[in-house]
Amino acid sequence: MTEPAGPFSGTPLTAGEYLETALSRSHRVRNETRCLVDVPYGSYERQALDVYLPQESGTAPIPVLVFFHGGYWVLGHKDTLGFMAPPITSAPAILVSGGYRLAPGAKYPDPVDDCRNVLKWTYENIARYGGDPDRIFVGGHSAGGHLASLVALQRNCLSEFHLPSGVVKGCFPVSGVFDVSDCPSERKEALLSDLSQAREASPLYNAVDNCVPFFLEIGGNDFPNLRYQHLAMPQTLSVESGKVEAMERLGHNHFEISLDHGDMNNPWSRKVVEWMKFAWTNV
Repeated sequence: MTEPAGPFSGTPLTAGEYLETALSRSHRVRNETRCLVDVPYGSYERQALDVYLPQESGTAPIPVLVFFHGGYWVLGHKDTLGFMAPPITSAPAILVSGGYRLAPGAKYPDPVDDCRNVLKWTYENIARYGGDPDRIFVGGHSAGGHLASLVALQRNCLSEFHLPSGVVKGCFPVSGVFDVSDCPSERKEALLSDLSQAREASPLYNAVDNCVPFFLEIGGNDFPNLRYQHLAMPQTLSVESGKVEAMERLGHNHFEISLDHGDMNNPWSRKVVEWMKFAWTNV
């Protein structure tokens, strides 16, 4: 699936501009949205999450999207994801922005385990805020897409966190890192204690027996290595039983594609909401 170019077809957005804009927009959304901020799920500073809720409480439980920020495992913060809440909460659904410890201080699998603990908190607590623990989806941008994909694919690890193997009803990686071995050396060395872990830490090599539906998005002007991985990942997933869809956003680079998720009419959020409402019944 290819979507036409959006509003970012002019001067490309840089990483610094992205972070500044995402944080500014997220702070504005925090002031305008029902939300819980800096909810701890562990003892480290980075082990905290934010919960964005619909403006009005309903009577029926609603689906939940747990999303993780990018930053190549060494940068980024959960506070930069609030801007994407309005299209999700208006569905209505709940957005959980999960923080995790960063490399090189936290080596694999610590960041993934943090994401599993975000999922655990959500599963155990989201019902009190109107969320449905049986309709939890995960996603992330860039390195966050990598972590979300591992959470979804490494189902055998969920029991260690007292989670049912089918807790994740779908995965939505955006410009995700699917092959750690195909990353710059300094990033691999920051994340991994030993480079021999690269295959184990790569979603591309964890897709065997997958039954979790995946919806992947990539920018037409994204980094070449991530575009290549984006092409390889659906092909790998498609031989398994989980539903797979992929979307390419023409005219968007690695950062623009993320910021576009704050637009109420962006095609990614529309598709995600559609999946959260209907696709989970097939898992």
